[in-house]
Order: sequence, then C-alpha cells, then structure tokens
Amino acid sequence: MIEDKDIHVGIIGGLGKMGRWFHRFFGEHGYPVSVADLGTETTPEDLAKTCNLVLVAVPLQHTVEVVRAIGPLVQNDALLMDIASLKSEVVSTMLEVSAASVLGTHPLFGPGEPNVTGQTVVMCPGRGQWWQEWLQGVLVEGGARVEVVTPEVHDYYMAVVQGLTHFSTLALGLTIDSLGVDLKNLKRFATPAFHRRLMEITHLLSQDADLYAAMPMLNSTYGVFYREFERIILDLKGVIAQKDIDEFIRLFDRARSHFRSSES
Repeated sequence: MIEDKDIHVGIIGGLGKMGRWFHRFFGEHGYPVSVADLGTETTPEDLAKTCNLVLVAVPLQHTVEVVRAIGPLVQNDALLMDIASLKSEVVSTMLEVSAASVLGTHPLFGPGEPNVTGQTVVMCPGRGQWWQEWLQGVLVEGGARVEVVTPEVHDYYMAVVQGLTHFSTLALGLTIDSLGVDLKNLKRFATPAFHRRLMEITHLLSQDADLYAAMPMLNSTYGVFYREFERIILDLKGVIAQKDIDEFIRLFDRARSHFRSSES
C-alpha cells in the first residue's frame, strides 16, 4: 500500500498552463513533482514507469491518445488520473489500458486561480478507493468543493455549462462580426448586462480555439442540447414574427417558473 510520504507526482503536459498549476499545487503540499512535455528530456513513458501518481494534463483532443500510450506502463499500485474537460471516454480508456488505480478529475476553474479555495473539482472514480479518498482529502483541506459523480453525469452537465454556453457565446460573437457592428460604438450603448456579455465573448475568443472545437465534437451529449437550442430559437422567432404577446409571456413565465423552483 502506498503511503502519503512516498507519493511522487509525475505530470504529463507539465509545462502547460494547468500542468504548471498542478505542479505548484502538489509542490506546496510537500510532494515531489516531475514533469514531461514537448521538449523535455524526461518522457511521458519515464514518468509512467517511475511515478506513483501520473497526471495526464495534455490538451483534451490528445488525452485519450496519451493515456493509451502510457497507461500500460503505470505501476499497479499507482494512480493514473487526468484533468480533461470530458470524462466518459477518458475514464473508460484508462480503465481499459491500465491495471493501476484510475481517477478522472475536472477542475472547474482556470490556471489564473491562486489556489483551490472556494473552487469546484469534479471527481469521477474509476478504480482505487485509497487514492480517491487521499486526493479528495487534499483538495478539501485546501478549501475546494468536491463533486463525486459518474463520467456520464459529468459530461451531461458539461454539455450545458461548457457546450451550450460556449455555443451561444460564439454565435453571438459571429453575428456581431457578420453584421459588421462597430464594437467601439456598441460599447458606448452597452447596458451593464450586455457589457458582461461582451466580456464573455472577448474572453472566449482569447482562448485556445482547438480546445473549444474539441469539446463539442468529442461529446455526443452536446448534440441533444444544440438541437433543442435551435428549436427554441425557431419557436421564439415565430412568436415574435406573429407578434404573439400571449405566447411570448407564456414561454417567459415557463422558464421563470423553472428557475424559481430551483431556488426553493
């Protein structure tokens, strides 16, 4: 059985933004950390063979590929974990290719956060109770809120939290661009609410486009939400075209009732 004092963390993708964040996080908790990334002398295979906590922190679209390459090399009493924003395929692949303990995680925050205090981390257990309890203890001790769910439940809610949100934000940005709306003038007339939306668009467009392309294309759950979103838009468009105030109010009240019920 691994003991706390013997844990040696290896981060594959350790020079990326979240890789560096976890390097600092584990280091501040007293655990030695080794990293492998493009250009490092140490390879992912080296870490898989020598570290007893192997964290895959590569871009989402490469996570399964890396897991398949290094999973069989991870020691049986070690932990193989990831931080990808989708869980179902990654967790099932880790379980398939490795005999080690397996834990899927998704930190619901970015590398700009100084620590985990007040942040949410999703954990999707695969195999290995000791490792799950150990990591959950470290996170909770640091002030994090830990949500333990299945990979399928995680991906379902991410279809809204990430997929639908990013989809609607990008669509709004593309519409503004397509119509050639002058951004300087738009900001002059922005309400506080719309100013926040402009900030959301700007933030989204400052991120890695490959990641935001990978999330909807690798999660089949997203399609259900996109189709329903499209249907709702067409319904609203029809209501407005017909100047049907009563139907508009009915739809408005239906949504309001749903959101109010969640507050009680």
